[in-house]
Amino acid sequence: MLGENQARGKPTLAYCKTYANQYKLPPDKVVLDNGNTYGGWEVLFGAMNPYLSDTGELSLPWDGILDGDNMEYKYSSGNKNGFKDVNAALQYIIAN
Repeated sequence: MLGENQARGKPTLAYCKTYANQYKLPPDKVVLDNGNTYGGWEVLFGAMNPYLSDTGELSLPWDGILDGDNMEYKYSSGNKNGFKDVNAALQYIIAN
């Protein structure tokens, strides 16, 4: 999910393709999410709480993990939900 360009602005489709090629990602799997009201990741964070810091800041990179069976929010960088780190949460999801 691409929410910003290198200058923290709204990414274009051309930038999205360049980004995908740079990281050897299939361009059709890179999703743009930058709205006109809040900017980067507007759709994502409109649907799920990113657990911002007490000052309202979001640290990047940001990780979020959902259980694919029931879409339960299991982990985010701002709320580890009892997991040691993102890898522990991912291993739990894979094992269960």
